[in-house]
Amino acid sequence: MPSWCRAAVVLWLWCLLSCCHGGRAEAATGTAEVLVVIACPPLPRRSLDECFALADSLREQQQQMAGVIPGDYVLRFHIMHELFNYWTLLDALPGETRLLNARTEWIIWCQHNTHVASLHGLLQQLHSQDPTEAAYYGHALYDTEATIVHHFAHYKNPKWFPYPLLSAGVVFTGVLLRRLAELVALNAQNGNRHSEFAIDAAHELARFIFDNLTPVTDPELKDDPAAAGATLERKIILKSADYICPTAVPWQTPETGTRAQPVPPCMLHAKPEMFAILPSTLGNRERERERLQGLPVHTTGSQNIYFAIKTCAKFHKERIPIIERTWASDARHRRYYSDVAEVGIPTISTGIPNVQTGHCAKTLAILQLSLKDISAHKDIRWLVLVDDDTLLSVPRLSALLNGYNHTEHIYLGERYGYRLYAPDGFNYHTGGAGIVLSLPLAALVLEHCSCPSANAPDDMILGYCLQALGVVALPAAGLHQARPQDYATELLHLQPPISFHKFWNTQPEHTYRRWLGGSAGNQSVPQATAKDRATLVPMLGERLQLPGLPTGLATAEKHLDL
Repeated sequence: MPSWCRAAVVLWLWCLLSCCHGGRAEAATGTAEVLVVIACPPLPRRSLDECFALADSLREQQQQMAGVIPGDYVLRFHIMHELFNYWTLLDALPGETRLLNARTEWIIWCQHNTHVASLHGLLQQLHSQDPTEAAYYGHALYDTEATIVHHFAHYKNPKWFPYPLLSAGVVFTGVLLRRLAELVALNAQNGNRHSEFAIDAAHELARFIFDNLTPVTDPELKDDPAAAGATLERKIILKSADYICPTAVPWQTPETGTRAQPVPPCMLHAKPEMFAILPSTLGNRERERERLQGLPVHTTGSQNIYFAIKTCAKFHKERIPIIERTWASDARHRRYYSDVAEVGIPTISTGIPNVQTGHCAKTLAILQLSLKDISAHKDIRWLVLVDDDTLLSVPRLSALLNGYNHTEHIYLGERYGYRLYAPDGFNYHTGGAGIVLSLPLAALVLEHCSCPSANAPDDMILGYCLQALGVVALPAAGLHQARPQDYATELLHLQPPISFHKFWNTQPEHTYRRWLGGSAGNQSVPQATAKDRATLVPMLGERLQLPGLPTGLATAEKHLDL
């Protein structure tokens, strides 16, 4: 086990034991408890730092209350490290409920980029709500149309269904969380998941609750047909809480000519991922400068990025001109890899016949040809695999890569999960959003990864192989596998988009101008970052045979092509 993993496990166990010990002592007092959980990814290091900074901030706010806590709640804080696919939240529940005791009334779920503006105000809000109800609260997001990102849920009318903005924080009652954990346990027979794929943890959580739980909480009424019938139409849906916001908002009361109710302040809100936005948007805040002072710097510009664009003959005239009219001018090193060499574009033949889905053999051929081409360019540090219907902001991608060390094994993209509830589950980066590999990692892939079949799903096989090699799939905010209309507007405004995928039913050039900033040039500003990690991948002596592939993964049968 890598040293970083051992350290994280030890820390996780220490937090678990300390929280459980504290919980037993507090339960004996008979005082209601509030548990604050910070879901924390182990990598990159800056996210881990933000988790501990949030925990420190909460403890400071607790001390400032000087023992006068609304509701006389006992508070506990726990950092839940993302060691076992906790990012899906549903799969985190069994571990989280072990932290609960009989007195736990409320659970405040935060992420590393959640900001708790006022713990005192938040506790006041909770004290005014009913802890005996099976309920959860957050900032509600809504779909504008049915989307494959959400498995076409409620396709007849998706606009009514709310799901939480996880980075803004979510509040659960202990009643709901305990019932929910029972359903997601591996031996539960009454739970229902609509897909083997994990794409959007927030929507999948909301849909699971809606489909599997009812508001009946009284054990004596649980098996009463009359009670069940009365609640059949009343499903549990997210309660929109005006004190949980997508971003910080003013605390002032609006100036009106009449006596208006004060605007509830934002007790919880989301923060953007700092290294996924252009440095110019950070401003000159003194606090940010202090935070970055003395940290290592990685400088990335478009001259350091090689774009390998996967295409085929039938799309040469349809898609490549769109790329050339949009982001191509910012991509100094770009190559179009196809099944046919066409000098006029030009495209480079991979020697692999085109297939409808899968493309595993083609992608490995592209990696091999790309690394050979890159060897003639000493300034290239990153290899980015994209589709011929992917739109990109190269300046924003450069800003993102400033936060990572290109000499390490870095695997970045939009993270999906496959069968994460099962022992053979794994994470991978979906291809249409763009997959970023550091050059050392690209070489490692060619050395150790192979295709079980030519049309096996390339992005999934890549993720499965890299997980076997010990490489973590690092999620990159702003990379999107689908179109702008497939995401809630708040998400797109919170985090400046870096990529979108698919041209159908869109105007690609309008999307590029509207959401990706148009052509912003190739200038790249140095961006400081915390040291991310030590090299994790063992240097194996032979190519992996990928034993134990999940059923169907060897071919394109199991593939989510958006």
